[in-house]
Amino acid sequence: MSTPAERKNQQVWDSIEAGALKQALQQCNRRLKKGEKGDYLQILKAHTLTLLGAPANSSEALQIAQQLSSKTPPIDSLDCLRLLTRVWNGLGGAHTREISQLWERAVKVRPGDESLAREWLWGTVRSLDWRGAQKAAMSLQKSFPARREYWFWAAVTCLLLHNSLSETTAAGERKLFGTLAYKMLAKSRDDTPLDTTVVPPRAMQTSQEVNLLLELLAYVSPDAASKEALELLDSKNLGVDSKIGAGDWWGLARKRLEVLEGSKDWKALWEVCRELVKDEKKKEDEAAVTENGEEKKTNGEENAVAKKDGADDEVATKGRGDDWLIWKCFVKAVGELWNSGEKEPGKIALEIILAHCSASATTRNPNLALVKFSSVFHDEHGGPEGTPTLLEACKEYFTKTGTKSACFEDLKVYLEMLEETETEEFLKFVAKRISGMSEETETERIKQVAATINRYKFIYLLTISPITPPLTEEVVSKLNEFITSALKVYTSSLSLGHNLLQTDTQYGDDAALLSVMGLVRLSALSDPPSPVPLYQSTIILNTLLQKSKYNYQALLLLLRIYLLLGAIPLAMEIYPRLNIKQIQNDTLAHFLLTRISTLHPSSNRTDPLLKEAGKIYETSRTQTPGMLVLAYERGSYSQMMGFVEFAERVSGSVCRGMWEIEKRRLARLHPSLAAQQKNGELMRDGDENIWDNRDFSVVISCERSSQQRFEETFRVGATPGENWAKGFSAVERLVEYFRDPSVSFPGAVEGPIPAHVLSVLTRILPDQTAMSEFTPVEATFLSTIQLVVTFLTTPATETESLKSTLSKFTSSLPTPPPASLISSPHAWEYLHTANTILDLVTILQGHFIPHVKQKKLMAELSAAVEALKKTVMTNAATLAKEIEEEEESASDAEQELIDGVLALQGVGRELRDWGVEGGVVAVRGVRKSLAAAVAGVGKGKIEPPALPESTNPLIAYCTKLPHSGIPTRSNNSANNTTAQYLQPPALPDQEKKNQKHSVSPHSEHRHNEH
Repeated sequence: MSTPAERKNQQVWDSIEAGALKQALQQCNRRLKKGEKGDYLQILKAHTLTLLGAPANSSEALQIAQQLSSKTPPIDSLDCLRLLTRVWNGLGGAHTREISQLWERAVKVRPGDESLAREWLWGTVRSLDWRGAQKAAMSLQKSFPARREYWFWAAVTCLLLHNSLSETTAAGERKLFGTLAYKMLAKSRDDTPLDTTVVPPRAMQTSQEVNLLLELLAYVSPDAASKEALELLDSKNLGVDSKIGAGDWWGLARKRLEVLEGSKDWKALWEVCRELVKDEKKKEDEAAVTENGEEKKTNGEENAVAKKDGADDEVATKGRGDDWLIWKCFVKAVGELWNSGEKEPGKIALEIILAHCSASATTRNPNLALVKFSSVFHDEHGGPEGTPTLLEACKEYFTKTGTKSACFEDLKVYLEMLEETETEEFLKFVAKRISGMSEETETERIKQVAATINRYKFIYLLTISPITPPLTEEVVSKLNEFITSALKVYTSSLSLGHNLLQTDTQYGDDAALLSVMGLVRLSALSDPPSPVPLYQSTIILNTLLQKSKYNYQALLLLLRIYLLLGAIPLAMEIYPRLNIKQIQNDTLAHFLLTRISTLHPSSNRTDPLLKEAGKIYETSRTQTPGMLVLAYERGSYSQMMGFVEFAERVSGSVCRGMWEIEKRRLARLHPSLAAQQKNGELMRDGDENIWDNRDFSVVISCERSSQQRFEETFRVGATPGENWAKGFSAVERLVEYFRDPSVSFPGAVEGPIPAHVLSVLTRILPDQTAMSEFTPVEATFLSTIQLVVTFLTTPATETESLKSTLSKFTSSLPTPPPASLISSPHAWEYLHTANTILDLVTILQGHFIPHVKQKKLMAELSAAVEALKKTVMTNAATLAKEIEEEEESASDAEQELIDGVLALQGVGRELRDWGVEGGVVAVRGVRKSLAAAVAGVGKGKIEPPALPESTNPLIAYCTKLPHSGIPTRSNNSANNTTAQYLQPPALPDQEKKNQKHSVSPHSEHRHNEH
């Protein structure tokens, strides 16, 4: 039964869990005022204070924690120590050493208490204090030598401490702890006998412990690491084929291949790979003689896979030879040996590869190995007798795997090696091969679609990707042919997907994506760049997503194109469908959230999206320590290294710094959010542990390796990175400095923050590489802030210098964005420029100008800043109104855009066949979304919620397409005409009233002809 004190403590915990922190604090204070004593109650109060987070609360919590931690005799209650550890962790990373000292004092009081000693280690591990953890782990293994796991805990903790120390400032200590870890594990290695039936306690017994030693070698003895690693991996007691090694056979085998390749021991690598692929061939031969579920007998004996050093058959042979890494290393070793004069391995390798290809015609790895083998001798046109040319090998590979989605990625690098005449021959071969494929069954037609899509990817790679400006008529014709042909493949394939589940993607989706890729290229190559292909892309992608709701590539492309066109509200509707969760907020959220505060700060969605993206950093901080403790207890040392690296990558993420800046900027541009704003940690210029975890490669790309990836060709402005985050973090520190009531102006005494800001800006602004991360208006923003800091750090006695600095402000201010940007394929620039200017104005008006004492100059600067603000807001309001009224006024701008999107030739003709009205609705939907974003400039208001799918005009139109897909023209049917499926949806009265503005006279004429 619980005591009265325990029941009262539970009431406090209930209040904390309910979020009633003030109530929890009151409950603690009432009990303390009544004279109730006890360490746990005081610690519970300190914990509540840290959760409240205010500076005064943190200060009081620190006093309580210091008092209890230095108490004599020391606290030795596990519950009190655990909670006090949480208090220290809540007070910040600067107090991690206190945790180790707290537990160490308790352990000294109770030296024989094993559970207390373990908790000392866990307390330091949870706070990532590796110095304290190393001390705790060494104490643990010395005090309790019978527990073998403590020996390995001490070794791995020495390695983690070694890794955490700086190579420059703590090189001596780093070497010391690395050597200590190595000696401990080397002793365990040497103590491991050949006969593992009886093993000494501290000898190695698991593959995890072997991996730990391999991990350590690279750090401690890099010069001899390869030799020592190979000796270990080839040993009979701990090597790849040992009984202990069988626990992670493939992991150790991979490590051996990597070490051999790194050491350039080509002969040994060749021999190891040859045995592995022979192993796989043996299994294939055994499978080949199996019929009707029974195995054939040879000379009265059954075929069986040979046992490996006592390991079970299944464990020892699973996956041997059946991995691309083996084939890749096999071929590479052959090439290196051939170049050094050893020809025999090449002949044997060719025989082995051809034998595998014959035994398993459709198996990917050996067939691709033949292509790679041919590529080794492509430049010299040599190789062993019987080596096919690279062109022949590519043809053969397509013949065998051309209906697989991986075919393009597999052949891509090799096709780039071919001469132009060879690539032309390859494309002709592929076209002929596809035309000869059977179409009798639905399955065969599906395979033909897959092969056709691979063909168009090859065409893009070999003929579209190399295109560079200028955009000639010939190039336009070539692009239009590619786009329309790919689109026809998509529409013709839709009828094949009638049995697919809602979660499946249509068989021809990649063809539609290829057409969009062509349109994006067409837009970028146009001079001036044209928005028309991007509007056409939105129609294609929206239609695709009606049939394949979860097509990730289509969602990413549509999101990016909406951002480019300034349709930020529509982009925000798409984003949730990506279903980004947990760590993906650090790797994928950048597709929307980069500069989001200057694209649509008035949206009621922006703040929740940023808060959601920021949760991963707190989750990592709180959950990673627990995972580390679990890895210790399970002996999962390789996982432990991964957890530590994960924690470092997340805590030092560029996106973490970016999202913090976006949140703070959003609070300025959307004042109603300021009250609920809880600021996080800003990046510092001296931070070295910076990681860019963003994944850009997830977007489809068929570009040549010498070209930019497709995604890079249409990014939303310069790509921000470490310099961007550090530059704007310095700006935010300046804002914090302005808010400090103790600061005097002008020429305030040089404080650490202004000096720091000036040093960061002085480093970044002259550096062209660093400035490549900033847009033009951001560069102007930083230059203006540099003037502010120059003024702040100028002594008040230097009046002329102060006046000179202030006089530069007017000319340094950014200029309002031109309205013409709205009609370009980069309409986002208008929003970004306008909102960035307003953020700068907010900083200057709210924090800087009121404190300038030179009245005349202050008045001039204040007037210039206010005029800039009014111009930006007035222009935005006027422009938003013009866009909103385009439909009602039948403006020439809208009509010209619609005519371009639904042109009588090229992709416009195909889109007309999908429905003229739908195209008009799509264009107007994007324009209205753009108008909403422009209207929000400077307002900081909450926008109305987005329309549900059922009332969204574009989605409503697309859902009315025939269930079997978009009908296509057929040369075999005279009745199958465009008029049969140009059926517009029923329009609301207002839309009917304005329908006369939906197409140009030329468009109506063509429609009537049909």
